[in-house]
Amino acid sequence: MSPIATLTVTTAAVLMLTAGPQASGSQAATTPPTGSQTAKPVGQGDYMTSGRDEDFLKEVAQASQIEVESSKLAMTKAQNAEVKAFAEKLVKEHTAASEELNGLVKSRHAEWKDDDPKFKEKKQKHESLQKLTGAEFDKEYLEDMISDHESTIALFAKYSLNASDTALKSFADKTQPTLREHLKMARDLKAKVIK
Repeated sequence: MSPIATLTVTTAAVLMLTAGPQASGSQAATTPPTGSQTAKPVGQGDYMTSGRDEDFLKEVAQASQIEVESSKLAMTKAQNAEVKAFAEKLVKEHTAASEELNGLVKSRHAEWKDDDPKFKEKKQKHESLQKLTGAEFDKEYLEDMISDHESTIALFAKYSLNASDTALKSFADKTQPTLREHLKMARDLKAKVIK
């Protein structure tokens, strides 16, 4: 069992995380998370997540991993140069943000199993991208990024309202502007290149 902290970080998380536009800078590949869905007892200086905190961390980490994977694919498969540049930006910014996210996940012992239903559902949605090419790929990728960012922004906003963990609340608050920027870019790009 390994903590969620082992994420494939190259794109958002998407979907989607911290300062310096979803700072997902390096293209560090990591293994998909495994483990149990329950928080483990922790020692002094560690955090015990509430179910709500753990769910938030898992959803964000899973979404970020999928977004990174989809954007890496778009960097090679997208037909439009602007779509490729957007994907590269997401990979870069999400990688940097993932460093902070991974630290939060690890310190709070938020884990999930490989067969977690929500994670499998997210992966299946994006696996369909692999079968597409050209303008069809570009359109589906941008639509996925719009949908993913809308969902993630709603998740962050909802969590932020009633967060009991100050570090998680701070992460959610500072990440939201970057997520909104990515959403606007995806919408604008879709309107420009998809006719």
